[in-house]
Amino acid sequence: MKRHSVSKGTMVVAAVVLLALGGTATAADVIYGFNLVGPQITASSSGVSIELTGSGSFSTAGTVVGGGSFAIRNAHGSVTSHGAWAATGFTGFTPFGGPNLGHLGGTLLITVTLFPQDGPPQTDLPMNITCEIDAPSFTFEGVTVGTFVTVQHGHTLFHQDN
Repeated sequence: MKRHSVSKGTMVVAAVVLLALGGTATAADVIYGFNLVGPQITASSSGVSIELTGSGSFSTAGTVVGGGSFAIRNAHGSVTSHGAWAATGFTGFTPFGGPNLGHLGGTLLITVTLFPQDGPPQTDLPMNITCEIDAPSFTFEGVTVGTFVTVQHGHTLFHQDN
């Protein structure tokens, strides 16, 4: 699989967005981290797919900071767009629990912006990150974003930071 690098300009824009979104947690907030372990691959109904990498953190008070890279591939597997993504809003989190604070399951709902190297940002896209550890009922493990809702490959993990 051919890898594409993200330009310094795109990463600077994503870093500025991430810094602007950072919030201060109170003692009552629970802080979690999330990791997209390896590339996450999710398809749209037209056969186009998105490959995502990344990580971040969020609080139960409603703040999120995170981001990574993405590549969009046509139905034949050729990359048609690539760049960085950044978390822009917290919608909710349902924890499932797990064997310890370093390995937890749950579903995180956030909004993100894609920063393609070859076009304008795509804003306010819903992203759903699910880890199946201790899930009450399994639907999928992985990430959906925007119209990319059919998980083809994914492994995610949550961990509690406080």
